[in-house]
Amino acid sequence: MCTIPPAPPPPPVASNILPDSHSTTKSSSNNSHEYSKLCEWAGEDPELQEACTKNNLGLHTVPFKHKYNKFKSILQVGPTCGLVALSMLVNGAVPPDEILNITKSEGYTYNGEMFSCKYMAKIVEKVFNLANIENVKCSVKIGGLFSPETIEKLLEGAVLLVPYDSDRNHTPCLKNGHTAHWALICGVIILEEPSDSYETKPENVYVFSRHGKSKYLAAWKLKELAKSNRNLWEFSPKRGAEKLPYLLPEGGIGGTNGLRNQFLMFEGLN
Repeated sequence: MCTIPPAPPPPPVASNILPDSHSTTKSSSNNSHEYSKLCEWAGEDPELQEACTKNNLGLHTVPFKHKYNKFKSILQVGPTCGLVALSMLVNGAVPPDEILNITKSEGYTYNGEMFSCKYMAKIVEKVFNLANIENVKCSVKIGGLFSPETIEKLLEGAVLLVPYDSDRNHTPCLKNGHTAHWALICGVIILEEPSDSYETKPENVYVFSRHGKSKYLAAWKLKELAKSNRNLWEFSPKRGAEKLPYLLPEGGIGGTNGLRNQFLMFEGLN
């Protein structure tokens, strides 16, 4: 059951709101044998080994700590990044099209856009019921994405759904919310033993992620993802000029019912 503040009623139609449209870049994957000598500690999972090798994470030494939860990749069609990330969370047990129909019927979207963490948590409850997932704690978190508490939860196996600004290569960036996107955070890696705290050396902490714009496992600095999450202030004025109607929560994506500085945490999935 999700632990969330009371959700406001479904929002009125906002006629010109940011659709989740991102530039796509071609990504190539080298054959696994090219990585066989690197990140050997991750050799039991070729995708994890490839992601760490591409990002120079523990190339020749075993990291201090890491945790990786395996989920299958699902690519999005249209502005459905959040719903696709949720479908990945249940490993496709409830497909994106079905989640889209649920979200529409609940009045939280028209085209698949999801601009509210509170609304997302409401949809999670329905999807978990359909997928027969029980005894999973789901919480809407405000702040603290890059914190010892969140890092320790990730090391214990927690999984996150995080909205952020997506750059052209889908990495976290700071665009004021104009390229808002959702990612499934499915693991964490601590490269070296911290001499003090995680905050004193942000480059020591990376997270593994999946999202609907790429079939490849990504690795990002958690600090950069947290900065991007706090930067979700508004929908894109450029996208706002388009005719396709989208829904915004009361107060917009930067408000308390929106996305900024919020994320969903799931404990007990594994």
